[in-house]
Amino acid sequence: MDKAGSPARRQEEAAQDKPAPRKRGPKVDVELTRQRRADITREAANLFDKVGYHRVNMEMIAEAAGLKKPTLYHYVAGKEEILFRMQESMMLPLRERLNERIAAGMDTMSILRGIYEDIFRNLHDSPGTVRSFFEHQRDVGPEREAEIRKQRVEFTAQVMKIISDGMDAGIINRADVRLMTLCFFGVANWAYQWYRPGRDPEPEVIAGQCFDIFARGMAARPAG
Repeated sequence: MDKAGSPARRQEEAAQDKPAPRKRGPKVDVELTRQRRADITREAANLFDKVGYHRVNMEMIAEAAGLKKPTLYHYVAGKEEILFRMQESMMLPLRERLNERIAAGMDTMSILRGIYEDIFRNLHDSPGTVRSFFEHQRDVGPEREAEIRKQRVEFTAQVMKIISDGMDAGIINRADVRLMTLCFFGVANWAYQWYRPGRDPEPEVIAGQCFDIFARGMAARPAG
């Protein structure tokens, strides 16, 4: 057995005191993967918007994202998966923000106005993603299309309930709830065809303008 002051003992103590080498934990890899996929999705959305979904191939997406084609396939399986991620990146935040407003106890009209603000903000920040969301839902494949449709139906049902509750409270004029909800979405959902950042007002401004037109109606009210 080594004595306390022997060279072998000192080497053993030094080894024990030396901090263990830092390992690259899974959290780092997960974050890197998340960021890379977000970059790929963003660049693909720009290509889909400019060139058209069916004209874009994976080699073009890899070049736009600054990746080699084999590396691209490390993060995504193909165009359908990228398109599905775009669909999710639209639906999930819309539903989250709606739930946040409801949980915060915001009034009915502020909640509905907020939906317009969210949609126009998406149009401003990610026009290619919005266009792909509306025009290529069926291109993600049957199973993924069913999942996105389920999310859209649930989101629409939430808004229908908000409008219905507003009618019950006397805040919104009584009418066919489903039809009013579809008209409510129609104003904002069609905007991807005409809204142009830089030419049109900022998202929150034009969202408020469109919401006021929808909420107040076109016809002038007689005095008194």
